[in-house]
Amino acid sequence: MERRHFISVAGGLGIGLLIPGVVYRYLMRGTNVGNANIRAYLNDGPQAALRAITPTGDFYLTSSHGEPAVDEKKWSLTIDGLVKNPLRFSYDEIRALPPYETTLTLECISNSVGGRFIGNAKWTGTLLKPIIERAGVLPSAKYAVFYAAEGYTTGHPISRLDDPANFLAYHINGEPLPRQHGFPLRVLMPGRYGMKMPKWLTRIEFVDKEYLGFWERQGWSNTGDRKTQGIIDDPRNLSRITGDTFVVTGYAIGDTSGISKVEISIDGGSHWQEVEIFSNPNPSQVWALWKFVWKNAPKGKQILRARATDGRGKLQSSIDSGEWPDGATGYHTIEVTVG
Repeated sequence: MERRHFISVAGGLGIGLLIPGVVYRYLMRGTNVGNANIRAYLNDGPQAALRAITPTGDFYLTSSHGEPAVDEKKWSLTIDGLVKNPLRFSYDEIRALPPYETTLTLECISNSVGGRFIGNAKWTGTLLKPIIERAGVLPSAKYAVFYAAEGYTTGHPISRLDDPANFLAYHINGEPLPRQHGFPLRVLMPGRYGMKMPKWLTRIEFVDKEYLGFWERQGWSNTGDRKTQGIIDDPRNLSRITGDTFVVTGYAIGDTSGISKVEISIDGGSHWQEVEIFSNPNPSQVWALWKFVWKNAPKGKQILRARATDGRGKLQSSIDSGEWPDGATGYHTIEVTVG
């Protein structure tokens, strides 16, 4: 069962919504690294991370209240609450605003270390900050509450809306957002987990106190800052490899500070060596791609681990923790057999 279906059934049975966080990742749809196949981009140079695009049909999916079919002719986006100039935009009016295009990697807070619920896509929309400035947020406002058509809500402190990279998206990979990905509009904020960026966006309300949204009221993080991770994409866990030399590939992701270094251990964590980050074109928004040439790999079963350092020089956590309540941590570890 997918997460959104499980939530609906649970509610109908009177079970409630306090589902243990450890099971969330089994109730969603996703694919291994969004079918990006990082090895295929080894020869694409510094821009490879921007070309490692997840097909829209493979991009991971989550929702809390189902996937509403929104009529674009009846839909509108409202900006109100503690603002000088309340605003309302139709779909055509949003699309008439200055366009913004970028590549952005998204990850679900319920993603396990090295898990499936991550994807990289090309997005088209319009920047959020100019709209907020046009509304004129009052000094008494402390939080912005985001509302979605299917009933989902989440909140952000006012300071987070100052990021000029935040935007409203209406296209993914050159096409209008499909229904399941939030048509007609979703908000995207680099460096945050997906739960803080609602699909089917209908309203942004400014309020004078902290706001806890749908998942946050159940104990999930109210900040949603993405954890730093270094991940081995190829070889896969429990695979068999042959030859004296093998190229290990992977990606690293973090918050808005990006990634400054990735290291690998080929002896289970006793020793570490820095790998080559061959593509890191937009550290605050897109995954960094790395490779390691493994020479004279010893025969038999071997344990490989990866770790990353963010743009501030902080090494990722080595503590193995589950996804609940603020994202999984720990070094990605795989076992391979060298033949």
